[in-house]
Amino acid sequence: MTQEASVRLHGIEIGTLGTDDKGGLRFRYSPDHIHRSATAQTVTPQLSLRLPVPTQAVENHWFDDAECGPFFAGLLPDNKLTRRKLALVLSKDHDIAADDEFAMLFALGKDCAGAVSIAPVGTAESPEDATHPEYRILDEAELAGHIRDLPARPLFVDAQGEVRISLAGVHDKAVVIRTGEKIALPHGNTPSSHILKTDIQGLPESIRVEHYCLEIAREIGLPCPRSHILQAEDQIFMLVARYDRTLRERSGQRYLTRLHQEDFCQALGYFPHQKYERDGGPDWKKMFAALDFSLDPARDKLLLLRYAIFQYLVGNPDAHAKNYSLIWQAGGVRLAPLYDLNNAAAFRNFYKEQRILLAMSIGGERNPKLLGREHWESFASDINISPKLVIDELATLASLTEKAATKLRQATRGTIADTSLLDLALEDIKSRCQNH
Repeated sequence: MTQEASVRLHGIEIGTLGTDDKGGLRFRYSPDHIHRSATAQTVTPQLSLRLPVPTQAVENHWFDDAECGPFFAGLLPDNKLTRRKLALVLSKDHDIAADDEFAMLFALGKDCAGAVSIAPVGTAESPEDATHPEYRILDEAELAGHIRDLPARPLFVDAQGEVRISLAGVHDKAVVIRTGEKIALPHGNTPSSHILKTDIQGLPESIRVEHYCLEIAREIGLPCPRSHILQAEDQIFMLVARYDRTLRERSGQRYLTRLHQEDFCQALGYFPHQKYERDGGPDWKKMFAALDFSLDPARDKLLLLRYAIFQYLVGNPDAHAKNYSLIWQAGGVRLAPLYDLNNAAAFRNFYKEQRILLAMSIGGERNPKLLGREHWESFASDINISPKLVIDELATLASLTEKAATKLRQATRGTIADTSLLDLALEDIKSRCQNH
């Protein structure tokens, strides 16, 4: 039996998500949205680089599962165990199987990543600039209780049973609003402002290492969201500002609004299980080519080059294609800030053996210990950037990163963000930076 739901951007319907007779996903743009796009009456014309808005002549065109599936599957958590837990949480009101992507999106898609939302067909639109913000501030005990429940109940569930799915990935995390020094749960169509993360299961102190790496990136001038290590009762957590949110003003009132975004797997048409290059996912060449659609290709390609170099220098082996994104603006896309950073060597004592490999190869080599000048020059050829520029950027970022990592390690000592794992991370980062 086929099913349908309304797909919205910024609260305005743009099309229909449905299922085919085999249960696969399919999507089509609405005639109204096609008209708005053709007459430049919408800021964000298309859902994805892979899903262009058709002409009036083919306005009933359905994108099949192979075409639209990567985008919509990419809105859901990657981890299968997390999906099963979510299905159990929702079992009171919905009969949902963890592998039923349409049902999961229909039940949880009120506040997806970026500006996308999924709603029942025929429900009233909710333009963001016309929505009065609704949220409930949590006291410290409530917040701590929600955090304790995260492993069993991924994503926060409020008193009315409302769940928000706006986070892909494998972390235990939830979306919240920070208002002053308080943490609140958003209600209705109100966008969240921050992501709350706890340690990766089996890797204690992982949020402190992630915060440290984010601070290094910020210190050397790379765009990345502000993060903080905070505490509620005995619960330590990290709060990260969302890069897909911005403040706007209308009639003298400021309000938080969503920015439409998609990760590179969605933009290039790869399902979440293909996010690693070794599993057939995107490589650097394809990601740089996607930036030909940027509003400023030269600026964004240089920035993505710096991201690639920094991920190597900081020792993050998990920098796959879903950990880089594009933000949609009027007329096109821009490269999003850097996010989901970490250092693998900090956790070496948690493994009997740790073989660190890059998620995406540099000049055909994934082992960071074996990377040499020839690999970086081959990488430059793959992405169509001057080898001299790549080598110069590598040297410059190595110097900046070593200094920033040393400075920030000292600044962290004795604070709530401190952990002995940062000494291991610093040692690893310095050893790599000093080779360039």
